[in-house]
Amino acid sequence: MTTLRAVSSLPQSSELTVRVRFVETDLMGIVHHSNYLAYFEAARVDFLHKRGVSYEAWLKEGVHLAVVEANVQYKRAARFDDLLAVEATCAELSRVTVRFTYRVQRGDKIIAVGSTLLACLGDNLNPKRIPENIANVLRSPELPSAVPR
Repeated sequence: MTTLRAVSSLPQSSELTVRVRFVETDLMGIVHHSNYLAYFEAARVDFLHKRGVSYEAWLKEGVHLAVVEANVQYKRAARFDDLLAVEATCAELSRVTVRFTYRVQRGDKIIAVGSTLLACLGDNLNPKRIPENIANVLRSPELPSAVPR
């Protein structure tokens, strides 16, 4: 069960550093557009780790956060071996959905921005209210003692 913590307010952000792998590039040597969604997912999972929880723990509680909408705007090209900072921000939280926004940067250059809307589903895949303990995690800042996995 997820532990309760002091609730802060939205938005809350976390940053993950990723290095572009060769397999993520296309024939032009540029990160293929589909990989940005994978970067967003990795940043979302990291956002949870930095708050002391794993998505797997929520699955055991019968809570699934399914992506129901995704948006990416590409600003610049990223290439093999670039070091990218992927910021994930929990920007909106409703009874059933949560919206994350993302910013991908190389140094001070913005590479891409985007968002995902996730719906809370039960084990039966029907929409359900986001449990308060999970809403509290999404509203909370990073824990100083949380070790990224």
